[in-house]
Amino acid sequence: MAITKNTSFDSSESTGMDFESENEALPLATKISARNDIVGLRSPQKSTDFCVTVSAKELPEDDVLARAPVDLEVVLDISGSMSGRKLDLCKKTLSILLRELSSKDRFGLVTFGDEANVEIPIRNLTKAHKESALAKIKALTTTGCTNISGGISLAAQELQSIKAPHEVRTVFLLTDGNANRGISSKEGIVQLTRSCLGANAERREIAIHCFGYGSDHDSDMLKEISRATEGGSYYFVDSDVDVSSSFGDALGGVLSVVAQSANVKIGIHPSAAASGVSIVKVKHDKARQESDGSFTVPLGDFYSEESRDIIIETTLPNVANGDKIPLIQCQTSYLDTINKKLVYDGVIDGEIERPDNNIQSITNTHVALQCIRIKAASIIASSKEFADTNEIEKARSLVNTYIAEVENEAKSLELSTDPLIVQIVSELNEIMKGLQSQHHYRMSGKMIMTSKGEQYCRQRCFESSEASFSAYRTSKKSATAMRMKKHFQG
Repeated sequence: MAITKNTSFDSSESTGMDFESENEALPLATKISARNDIVGLRSPQKSTDFCVTVSAKELPEDDVLARAPVDLEVVLDISGSMSGRKLDLCKKTLSILLRELSSKDRFGLVTFGDEANVEIPIRNLTKAHKESALAKIKALTTTGCTNISGGISLAAQELQSIKAPHEVRTVFLLTDGNANRGISSKEGIVQLTRSCLGANAERREIAIHCFGYGSDHDSDMLKEISRATEGGSYYFVDSDVDVSSSFGDALGGVLSVVAQSANVKIGIHPSAAASGVSIVKVKHDKARQESDGSFTVPLGDFYSEESRDIIIETTLPNVANGDKIPLIQCQTSYLDTINKKLVYDGVIDGEIERPDNNIQSITNTHVALQCIRIKAASIIASSKEFADTNEIEKARSLVNTYIAEVENEAKSLELSTDPLIVQIVSELNEIMKGLQSQHHYRMSGKMIMTSKGEQYCRQRCFESSEASFSAYRTSKKSATAMRMKKHFQG
C-alpha cells in the first residue's frame, strides 16, 4: 500500500535525545541506512530500500548490579510422559537456574498434569526461599495428562498477585506433549495466554518463553503461545542434555533486558511528500498503518547487544537534487528498564542523493543482508506450509532454490563469508535434511523449521544447544547457557 499523505513527527514531545549524537546513557540507539546513497534521476530504479536499525547497548560486566531485577514463573509439565529421565533432567535444570538468580529476583513454580498447582509461590529469592524451593523441586513427581491452559492461567495469577512487580516479568513454559486437558485447541490456548499475560490499563504484558521437549509436542501451538505477547520465544529441545542450555540461553536474555515496549514510528519526510515520495511497503510482520499515514512497528523488548532491523521500501523523488535529501523519518520510543523511565528518541531522517544522471552508488551490505534475512524467514514459512500438507517435494524445491539464490547474491556482494550468510545457508541445508520424508519432518524437521523461522523473524537466538552458532546470540545468553550446561554436566 502506498502512502502519499504528508506525515511529520512532533519532536518537542521527546524526553530523550538522539543516542548516537548526544546521550550515550540511553540504552537504545537508532540509525537509518539507505540501500544506495545515490540514485540518479535517470536511473531505471523506481524505488529504494531504507533500513531502520535499533541497537541495544552492552551491559557492564557486573550485570547483577546493573541489570533490572526479574519476576520469573516457571510452568512445568509433570504429566505421565515426563516420567523418569525427562523429569529428572528438568529438576536438575531448575536447581541450576536458581543459582543464576539473585536475591532481588523473584521465582515461582507452577506444575501441571491433569490440574495445575502452585508448587513454589513466587517471592524474592532469599536464602530461606531458595532452600525451600530446592527441596520442593527435588520432591516433584509425575501425574496425569497435559493441562497447559491450567498451567498458564495459574502462572498469570501468581505474577499478578505481586503488589510491586518488577519491570521485567516472564514465564518459562516447558512441555513434551499436546494439550489434552482444560482448553485443548491452539486458538483457545493462545487467546487465553493473550488474555492472561497481555497488557491492559493496570499492567504491562508478560513475555512467555516456550520449550518443546522431544518430538511429540505441538510446535505450532508453542510458537503461537510465545507470540501471544511481545518478547517471547520458542525453543525446540531435541536432546535431553540441552534442557539446561536452552533454559540458560533464554534466561541470559531475560537477565539482560535493557528496554521494553519499544516502538518505531516511520513516515515520509514532509519535504519528500511534495516530490511524489511514498512508502510502498514496511517489511515487518507487525507493522501497522496509522490514521495519519505513518507506520508503527512494535519491536518488544531488547536484550543487551541485540539489534532489530526494519526494511522500508519507498518510491523515489521525481525531481533531481544534487545534495542529500531526506525521504523518510523515524522516532523510537521505549521503556528504559534500568532507569525506569519512558524515552522518546529524537526524530532522525533517512537520506539519499538524487543527481540528474544515471549513477547508482554501491549497495549497502547491511541493508542487503536484512533483505536476505527477511526473505529467508518467508521461504521457511512457505515451505513449511507445503510440508504441513504433505507436499514435501514442493517444500524441498522452494528451500533448495533459495539456497542457490542466497549463495549467488552473497557472491555478487562479496558476502559469502559473512556470519549471517553462513548461518542462513547452513540452516537452510539443515532444514533440507528434515524434509527428506514425512517421517523426518514429523520427528524433527517441523520443529527445526519453526524455531529457525522465528529466529530470523525476531532477530534473536533460539538455539537449545550452547554449542550451536547463532549470529543473534548475545554474550549474556552465551555465557549463561554455557554456565548452566557446565553445572549440569559437573
